[in-house]
Amino acid sequence: MGDQIRVSRGRANAAALRLCVLVLLASLLPACGSRQTQGLEVTGPTMGTYFAVKVPSPPEGLDAEALRAGIEGVLQAVNGEISTYDPESELSRLNRNPSTDWIPISPRLYAVIAEGLRISALSDGAFDITVGPLVNLWGFGPEVHADTAPAPEAIRSALARVGYGEIELSSVPLALRKARGDLYIDLSALGEGYGADRMAAYLESLGIADYMAAVAGTIRVRGLNAKGAPWGIAVEVPRADRRAVQRVLPLGEGSVSTSGDYRNFFEEGGRRYSHHIDPRTGESVTHRLASATVVLSGGRDSAMTADGLATALVVLGEEAGPALAESLGLAVLFIVREGEGLRELTTSAFDRIQ
Repeated sequence: MGDQIRVSRGRANAAALRLCVLVLLASLLPACGSRQTQGLEVTGPTMGTYFAVKVPSPPEGLDAEALRAGIEGVLQAVNGEISTYDPESELSRLNRNPSTDWIPISPRLYAVIAEGLRISALSDGAFDITVGPLVNLWGFGPEVHADTAPAPEAIRSALARVGYGEIELSSVPLALRKARGDLYIDLSALGEGYGADRMAAYLESLGIADYMAAVAGTIRVRGLNAKGAPWGIAVEVPRADRRAVQRVLPLGEGSVSTSGDYRNFFEEGGRRYSHHIDPRTGESVTHRLASATVVLSGGRDSAMTADGLATALVVLGEEAGPALAESLGLAVLFIVREGEGLRELTTSAFDRIQ
């Protein structure tokens, strides 16, 4: 178990949404030294947070400006596919379509929705890509709301529009069908990971074998860092008032995603309401689980999957979350509030990678 760390509550900066691991990563890795070649690093805004890419040994002819332009183009395409903030994205247009007939969708959108439905089923609905009406109701979606809990009747009304079983997918041809025309799909809990995966694919298309690609708290790595060692991924202490490192995870190839309740929340009447909404009840989660960090090793696993699983495990809480992770053989670090301190819970798969 980890050391006891004093926790204090505070109003989160919404602009720092899930930036925790990324900020620490950016400050930690340069201290590892450098290779003989000049590495490249680019950062910038995306998805309401930030991205970061590190390439220790770039191919000849690739400079920072070209790398930035390529990465920004990739992320612009991602937003054009799955953003609920862009009214002209493919997903936004799908959500506005009232049809209950089959609607053609692109291969990329199909892949993200299919993975979302798979994780929804794995978690028995603790993760649900149709949770959008509830997220918006609680004020954590595209529309700006006052920091106040919604009325019970409003929650019940939004719950009637939530249910991943109301979506059907067709692989031939690629299409989606909604059981009700006002179904609203929200892929935000997969978006950071999907963006990291797309950046990784772009880097590999340039022949780059060593890289780190991150969108906020979801990171994908391959190869070695600037020192010629496995990448060190910093996991943050889950507290809102300051940033500190809980652990540094070594990873040579794979993905890490941390989801927590300590950056995006509001307080009302002495109670804290997290942006994690349980799709089964419509309520903001109130359990003691502060964060879950999912580690998927090897190229066969994606950051998008780690992103979705981390969200599902946080919604499930400090008992059901570790139980599901253990049953699936997942490597996960859970951090649980215990009185004024914090306690670590780890799965057996996580213990084997340490």
